[in-house]
Parts: sequence; structure tokens; C-alpha cells
Amino acid sequence: MIGPILKSHHGKILRMNQEFVHWLSPLDKDELHELLALAHYKKQIHAADGVLIGYAHDVDYDHKNLKWLRARFDTFFYIDRIIVDAKAHGKGYARQLYADFEDEARRRGLTRLVCEVNTKPNNPGSQAFHECLGFNALADVEYPDYNAILRYYEKPL
Repeated sequence: MIGPILKSHHGKILRMNQEFVHWLSPLDKDELHELLALAHYKKQIHAADGVLIGYAHDVDYDHKNLKWLRARFDTFFYIDRIIVDAKAHGKGYARQLYADFEDEARRRGLTRLVCEVNTKPNNPGSQAFHECLGFNALADVEYPDYNAILRYYEKPL
């Protein structure tokens, strides 16, 4: 069920991103193409009902989240974007993608998964999900330019 993100999935990914944009960065067609070109992990499940895009620590991508993480860790596997279609919530797609992502991190010899979850606007469901999977909260960081507070998480492997 887990496979690569195909061009035929892009429209659905953009729609889902827009639906949850209050917790995700806005994304247009060109930005999605750029993210996928940079990503070390870019997979979908069940015809893109769930999508996970991630990067290793050494990706050539200058982003606020990666800057914060690089200041604290030498190596990591970063979950940039996880989106599950609203109609597919509760089917375990995110768990399956996370398990596959963790397997990929281990294959690469990486010993830490990292991500961030909004606390402003608050996303308590995602916070609980990550904590249930063994992620530990590191710090809450405010980004006034984005009117957001992000909670950074790590999961040692």
C-alpha cells in the first residue's frame, strides 16, 4: 500500500494541504515540486490518502525548522509534512507511514527522528499522536512572523 508519490497524486496532495493549511505551510504546485525534488523520503499510502515527506539532516534546504534542529543535532531524519485525508482519518495510514519512515532512517544509519507540531494554532491530536509513538517534546518555539508556536519533537532510535 505504501509507494512513491506520483505526479497523478499532486492535485490531491495540494487539496489536502489546503484543507489543513492552518497547521501546515501553504503549498502550491511549484513548491510541492521543489519539496519532492529535495526530499529523501516521499511516499504515499492508499492512492495518496496519506502522504509523508521528509529529509535527512544534510539536505540542501534552508528552512527555519531545519536551522533550529541543526543547531541541536548533528544527524537526524526530519518529518517535514504528514497529511492524511480527512476521510481516511482513523485508518492507521499515518502510523504505517511513520513505521516505514523509521525503517528508512534505520537503513540510513540515522538514530533520531524529528518533527514539529503546532501549539499555536493548537494541534492537540497531532501532539498526542507523536507522544503515543514515543516522540519526546524538546521545546516550544515562537515564530511571530508566522503567528505560530511550534513544539519540536524527537524520537531516538
